[in-house]
Amino acid sequence: MSRRKFWKILALVAVIGFIIGAIIFYKIWYMPHRDVKDEKAIAVTAQAIMDAYNTDEKKANTAYLDKAIEVSGEVSDIGKTQQGKTVLSLKTSDPMAGVRCTMKEDVDLKAGEQIKVKGICSGFLMDVTLIDCYVVK
Repeated sequence: MSRRKFWKILALVAVIGFIIGAIIFYKIWYMPHRDVKDEKAIAVTAQAIMDAYNTDEKKANTAYLDKAIEVSGEVSDIGKTQQGKTVLSLKTSDPMAGVRCTMKEDVDLKAGEQIKVKGICSGFLMDVTLIDCYVVK
């Protein structure tokens, strides 16, 4: 095989590889995001999910991690993330831990209100964390 033919084949393989890579990147980048509003959720209280994680984190991850969760409880604190998203903390019996819900939309709530929040459980680090949350009416 001549050198010229070798370089043509190599260039063709490189172009085909680039095109395939670009298509994969496009598909992943523009993949539709998950919307928890329409999903069937696992209903649980803030205290029950906190107890599950404190008792056996591995078992709780199997039950809740990356699933739609509807948590009911009392709002203990309302704050903002660095990106400006509202974060609700739901009260549990442990004053140092709770359920933190990062809201998808701004909400008008006050500490002490009883609410239900639906979101995606993203794990446990001192608090159980839910993301992309909505208030359930």
